[in-house]
Amino acid sequence: METNFLSKYLFARFSDELYEPPPDHKGMVVTVSRDTGCDGVPIVEEVVRQLNKDLKGINKKHPWRYVSKEILEKSAKRLNVKPEIFEKWIHAKDRSVVEDIILSFSKESYPSNFKIKKTLKAVIESVANEGAVIILKRAGVALVNHNKRNLHIKLTAPLQWRIEKIAKEYNVSLDKAKKHILYADKQRDDLKHYYMGRKVQFTDFDVMLNTSTLTKKEICSAIISMVDNKSL
Repeated sequence: METNFLSKYLFARFSDELYEPPPDHKGMVVTVSRDTGCDGVPIVEEVVRQLNKDLKGINKKHPWRYVSKEILEKSAKRLNVKPEIFEKWIHAKDRSVVEDIILSFSKESYPSNFKIKKTLKAVIESVANEGAVIILKRAGVALVNHNKRNLHIKLTAPLQWRIEKIAKEYNVSLDKAKKHILYADKQRDDLKHYYMGRKVQFTDFDVMLNTSTLTKKEICSAIISMVDNKSL
C-alpha cells in the first residue's frame, strides 16, 4: 500500500513537467553500448553515413541519425542546469559530494537525483519514439524496448587490451588506465542497473562485437547488415 502511494505521488509530482505526447513511431531504434576503451563514435558515424546513402522514397524524409551527448544537453536544458553539471551528477559515485560542491559555488536550487534520472529516461524515450536513430551509450539498452524491430549492440574487448589502449592513447601508466576503466565501466553498469532494476547481462544485447579482433569496417558492415535485414 505504502509503495503504491509513493509511486502515485512521484508520478503526480513530476509527470506534468516531463511528459511529452510521443509522435508516431517512424522505425527501428539501435542502441550501442560500449566498454571503456572501445571507440563508438567513429563506428556509429560511419554506420549512419552508409545507411543514409541509398535512402529512397518516404525514408529519405526521415534519415538515420545518432545521438549521445545531445541527450545530456536536452535533459540539462529541461532541468535548467549546465550539461557538464548534469553529466557529473548523474554519474557520480556519491551524489551528495557533487551536490555539496555545486551548492558551495551557487545559491541556485538544483533538481533531485530522482528527477535527473527521470528526465534522462523521458528524453531517451522521446528520441526513441522518432525511430531511425542510433543511441550511443546513455543506458539505451535499459530504456529502449526489446523487440524484433529494435537492435541492441555491445562493443566490447578484453580488459587487458583496453588497458593497453587507454594507457597508450592518454600516455598514462597501465595501473592508472586500469583504475579509470574499472571505475568508468562500473558507472555505466550502475546507470543501467538503476533503470533495469537488476544487473545488466550479456543476454540483454542482441549482439556483442569484439573491437580487439574486428576492424571498424567489419563492425560497421555487420551492423548495417543487421539493420537492413530487420528492415525487410
